[in-house]
Amino acid sequence: MLEPLSQGLIGSRFRWAITGAAGFVGSHLVESLLALGQEVVGMDNFLSGSTKNLEEATEKLTDDQRRRFTFIEGDIRNPEDCLALCRGVDIVLHQAALVSVPRSFEDPLLNNQCNVDGFLNVLLAAKKSGARSFVYASSAAVYGDGGEKILTEDASLNPKSPYAVAKMTDELYSQVFASDLNIAGLRYMNVYGPRQDPTSPYSGVISIWLSRIAQGQQPVIFGDGKNTRDFIYVKDVVQANIKAALFKGEKHEVFNIGTGHSVTLLDLLSVIRELYSEKTGKVAPEGTFAPFREGDIRYSKADISKAEKMLNYKPTYDLREGLDRTIDWFIFQRTG
Repeated sequence: MLEPLSQGLIGSRFRWAITGAAGFVGSHLVESLLALGQEVVGMDNFLSGSTKNLEEATEKLTDDQRRRFTFIEGDIRNPEDCLALCRGVDIVLHQAALVSVPRSFEDPLLNNQCNVDGFLNVLLAAKKSGARSFVYASSAAVYGDGGEKILTEDASLNPKSPYAVAKMTDELYSQVFASDLNIAGLRYMNVYGPRQDPTSPYSGVISIWLSRIAQGQQPVIFGDGKNTRDFIYVKDVVQANIKAALFKGEKHEVFNIGTGHSVTLLDLLSVIRELYSEKTGKVAPEGTFAPFREGDIRYSKADISKAEKMLNYKPTYDLREGLDRTIDWFIFQRTG
């Protein structure tokens, strides 16, 4: 799926900086950009990322493509590391974060250090380096619980967790510092796909459920299972980042990045169990229920018309295809 992305990069080679490069989304950005002939410098402190992600991201690339990748082990909480990362780059893609609503309640200070202080360090380093574009991962969590209505970018923000407060703060800082730098915030819906770490209790529901199913354990549904989510495959998040980076805006813009379709957790689990059983010949365990968690959002569905219009963003993977690819990776790559 690189061809639609290559159109904006024909005849151009930029130097891209990626924070969280050894993480889930970051490693997919590394892989795609190198495959598109770009130069990439990545940074990670391995708090949640892994060298295995980078190895998998680069294993199918050519030697020439791999030579265009530079890795820095560093921490976004250290301003000097951020300056080293951004020196001489054209575009900064900021993905590093402590991505966990439950953990943000458990350790709000760490949440603030990573998701606010770290964000500001990277943003200021991008400005100081003279980068042309800065794209960062925001979150649908900034909306809070919007009921069953479709979420648009101009909806009121009602964060329900320290994590969501941090992401909203990042958007406010971006609005203030948008002069001389194109800044785009991407409000990710629920991202899933290969390389999402299922061993972390703070990971995405799909990878955690697959991990439990593979071990013959029941996947846990928090709440009644009627919660809705807009699940987006990671390669479409890559598409959104690249298109936002090449977008020539005149101010800070935020975009919903999802599919525009939602599914209940009960229906999601039904599809996962069906696909898993088809691929393995094993009967996947049924789900078990647990109480809602603090900060859980009841309904979430994105209006993506702004991204479609301004970025020419169009999701290319529906839920079933994305799950099919994710389950294949989980069965054959992760365990093989």
